[in-house]
Amino acid sequence: MDTSGVRRAALAGVVGPLGFLLVAFGEALARPKVLGAQGWRSWPSDMALGGAAGLPQIGAFLLLAICYPVFALGALRPETGNRAAWGGFLGVAAGDLMLAFRTDGPGTGVSWHGEVHLAGVILVTAATAVAAAGVTAATWRRLPWRPWRRLGAPAVALGVAVGALAGFDQGWAKVVYVIGVTAPVPLVAVLVRRDLVRRDLAGSAAADPAPARR
Repeated sequence: MDTSGVRRAALAGVVGPLGFLLVAFGEALARPKVLGAQGWRSWPSDMALGGAAGLPQIGAFLLLAICYPVFALGALRPETGNRAAWGGFLGVAAGDLMLAFRTDGPGTGVSWHGEVHLAGVILVTAATAVAAAGVTAATWRRLPWRPWRRLGAPAVALGVAVGALAGFDQGWAKVVYVIGVTAPVPLVAVLVRRDLVRRDLAGSAAADPAPARR
């Protein structure tokens, strides 16, 4: 069975999250005045403000909205068969698309795009919890997936819990939340690819057994 397409789709689960985090933290470093005025509690959403200067952050949200469906449908669905796993990531992608709508800046009042952005935060939070639960359920008995159970799933749970309990209104909590719901995704992608490589090697060994000794 040719698994090259699934392996390529799994790469989207690495490129999207890491690209997003790189842009989000890079924008924070490049725009210290925005960060100093509004703090981390509005990060990374406030990095999308400011006209052309906010385009990289908008692009980062759109990157996730593109990569997650590829990862969910091309890698997670065939490899896990768990609807919560791949369906949850589709929900996260929809939320990230909503996050690409600019949030409201300080003192600007409430706008329709600000409301869409806020709804995107809620959707991403809920869908991430569903996706993490689905991945955990689908791989519970797989020994090679221990890194997910020991590191990935707890990180997601911590991020979601901290963000929800803090109400996304504390700077430290916002950073923990964003990292918690984003950084564990590449681990899932790496484990999917590792499973595929192991399976391909096993299939090759079965199809071409070593010659018997005389």
